[in-house]
Amino acid sequence: MIVAVDATNLLHDERGMGRYVREVLRRLRSRVELRLVTEHRDTESRRGYAYALGYYDAPLVSARKTGADVLWYPWNLTHFSPALPYAVTVYDVAPLQFPNPSPWVRWREQRRLRRSVSGATAVITVSQFTRGEIVERLGVEAARIRVAGGAPAAIFQPGEPERLPEYLVEHPYLLYVGAVERRKNLSTLLAAQERIYPQTGVPLVCAGGAVPERPGVHSMGYVEEPMLLSLYRGATALVMPSLYEGFGLPVLEAMACSTPVVASRRTSLPEVGGDAALYVDQPGDVEAWGEALRRICTDANLAADLRARGPARAAEFTWEQTTDVTLEALQAAAAS
Repeated sequence: MIVAVDATNLLHDERGMGRYVREVLRRLRSRVELRLVTEHRDTESRRGYAYALGYYDAPLVSARKTGADVLWYPWNLTHFSPALPYAVTVYDVAPLQFPNPSPWVRWREQRRLRRSVSGATAVITVSQFTRGEIVERLGVEAARIRVAGGAPAAIFQPGEPERLPEYLVEHPYLLYVGAVERRKNLSTLLAAQERIYPQTGVPLVCAGGAVPERPGVHSMGYVEEPMLLSLYRGATALVMPSLYEGFGLPVLEAMACSTPVVASRRTSLPEVGGDAALYVDQPGDVEAWGEALRRICTDANLAADLRARGPARAAEFTWEQTTDVTLEALQAAAAS
């Protein structure tokens, strides 16, 4: 089977979504023939795609001349009009749950999301929670949706942090990994950290988006994967205060490194973390988050229990399983 893949974001998407797509493609390439649909087919772009996929000879094609049996849109929407049966991977329906304040942007994002799933022969998603969201909010028949969750990359394992900034070496710290968006609930976390920092002396390190620094808060912005690995390994805990997540890949990455996780008991996060995380039942409650942060910083028995549970929970999710389900969806779409 020949699979054409929308490669629009493949080279520059460093979010969990980008890591997800690259991990699946690296495994799909031994099972199907891949052709990447892209506007850029120069030598430099080819080197970038080779690095992303782990091999050099994936054909780069235009949307109109794929020669494929099926098309996979892995970016939550369709970037160009399909000329083939297609499957689309939807990670969340955030444009509906947390709409953009701009009426024009809101209309465009919601329209593209609805259009993407309405024409898909198969829909792939990353959690049972998001599957329910797609059924309820987008009206897709449940039988058309397959769940292919994410997994931690092989690099994420327990060990010593080797690349920490000097100010973090041999110092406890809490870690937040993610963008600065309203649904990430970072404002509640920062307010809770401001309350408990004078008591614990444990700073919060934010990796991903830029956060204004203040006493007890360090902002690192985007970090490369080797630095992210060291941050996980050295952290007292990963904190995930989100109000809405389609999956929550940092939870599994931290657990794979034997790092305790504190997360909101909301949307997909309990599904991913299982019994290996400490949950905050009221994620918008600053006092509840402050108590959870204080506990994970001061209760050695709790931290040790979560460190022991994490790797086993993370091992329940594998990229091989994700790839198997993705391939089943693509085969179903091709046969339609």
